[in-house]
Amino acid sequence: MKEFLSRHGRPFTERNVDEDPSAYDELVARGWRTVPVTVIGDRSVRGFDPAQLTAALESYA
Repeated sequence: MKEFLSRHGRPFTERNVDEDPSAYDELVARGWRTVPVTVIGDRSVRGFDPAQLTAALESYA
């Protein structure tokens, strides 16, 4: 994921739900209980789905 975002020139913040309870709380509040989840704007993409990630990046531009 980090490589994908870097290749697209997008800054990102990595949050580890195992080490940051507030990150886990945010994940659950968004309706997810599994990782990875990438949040781009108001969209959440579960797992590594290049098509959905690209669409989310394009709509967030």
